[in-house]
Amino acid sequence: MTGDPGFSSAVVEVPQAEAAAGTTRQVWSPTHGPLNVVVPPGTVDGTVVWAQSQTAGNVAVTIRVSSPFPPPQPYSGAPGSVPPGPDYVPGQPYPGQAYPGQPFAGQPFAAQPQYPGQPQYPGQPQYPGQPQYPGQPQYPGQPQYPGQPQGLAGPPQAAARSSRRTAVIGGSLVVLLALGCCGIVRVFSGGDDSPEAGNRNGIAATDGGSAAPKVATDPLTPEQYIKVLAASDTAIGTSFKKLNTTDGAAFAKAAPAAATTIRAEADKLRATLPPAGAAAAHGQLALELESLGDMVNETASAKQECPAASPWATVLQSGWADGIREDAKKLAAADPKYKFGAFLPAAPKETKNRLKNGTFVKRTSSGGSGHLKIKNGADDTTVSLVPAKGKNPKAVLTVYVRGGGTFTAKGVRDGTYRVYTASGVDWNKAKKGFTRDCSFSKFDDTFKFSTTSVSASIWTITLTPVIGGNASTSDVDPKSFPG
Repeated sequence: MTGDPGFSSAVVEVPQAEAAAGTTRQVWSPTHGPLNVVVPPGTVDGTVVWAQSQTAGNVAVTIRVSSPFPPPQPYSGAPGSVPPGPDYVPGQPYPGQAYPGQPFAGQPFAAQPQYPGQPQYPGQPQYPGQPQYPGQPQYPGQPQYPGQPQGLAGPPQAAARSSRRTAVIGGSLVVLLALGCCGIVRVFSGGDDSPEAGNRNGIAATDGGSAAPKVATDPLTPEQYIKVLAASDTAIGTSFKKLNTTDGAAFAKAAPAAATTIRAEADKLRATLPPAGAAAAHGQLALELESLGDMVNETASAKQECPAASPWATVLQSGWADGIREDAKKLAAADPKYKFGAFLPAAPKETKNRLKNGTFVKRTSSGGSGHLKIKNGADDTTVSLVPAKGKNPKAVLTVYVRGGGTFTAKGVRDGTYRVYTASGVDWNKAKKGFTRDCSFSKFDDTFKFSTTSVSASIWTITLTPVIGGNASTSDVDPKSFPG
């Protein structure tokens, strides 16, 4: 039943300096979990590396190396500009002129400024008159957290916490994961200043184009900070509790408001300078909240791998939610009065509910003479027998067969049928489906049951690939799976 293994793809953008020195990025998807991307030293733009996902398998990752230099301007003929050589074509760069990220090859960039923090690559010439900027410039209004390097990095970086931990937010990293057909996963970085993400360099995002709240220049007193945490906690809780539903449609309806509130409170915290001793956990908390807001939206809009799963449970069990709980503990360790996270319930424990082998989930027809014998593979599976003819036909029977088990469904009436299978972990009795690790497929061939005075049809299906097998299968969209 399994086809050739495929792979997903991803694009990772890293600064030129990090590509030269080598780095490691960890990103997370609500569909495929964490991905570790190793960028080897000396990586150039367009390099493809491989990463492993627990659920998606091999992931091909293309490294895009960004450059701090703007593209060179073509010769315009303005006074003071240097005319090109005789081979110059109007509107094109100078002959032999290198773009940022390419070898300079003798390009005369006189008085070119050195960008703060940019490393000098071996063999790169120092141009005459090039000014060296002492230290890194401070941007007006940007809060400086105790112990944080001065510059563009924003609040302290997130650190990987566990196998379910979600992402390391880099200073200027923007990651787009293309995960199969499930859409694009957005991971915003600490240096992203897109309109959707807001300015991550200390200026909180605003709604509707209004003026951004001013960033505090003086730390709050402990009493003031306690009130700020309580206000954010309460504001988030009002909309977040509406996500607590087993109905996927109701979750999707409540998600936009909850996500907007979470991001707004993250921006307020980012614009707040906490008391001494709470800076690291505070900065991390703002990042975790921002990402939780993104995840709520993604969970509501993404195609559900398991329709019977609870999106509410998915959010509560996520690495972002785990991170917020840990940050709240760190704040409380700094001062027991620093309380946050009342809006976020504890993560529900993963369950592994199963039905007994041979349990009929559905049966609307019996009394025939045909038999369907099922030899199951490793995963618990439901097998549905569906009439091949008719518009939107419904299953006449659906039987639960445990992993490694066998069962014979008797009493199948004469007719031509298709066989559909659904496999997974943790059976949801109310929704009649699995909640984790789901897969849906059907046999490409039909099965004809007929009875004569001396014989009746007995079909045997094996739900694992076998040498010499004569029945192929195809994947099925869960939404079009017959009930």
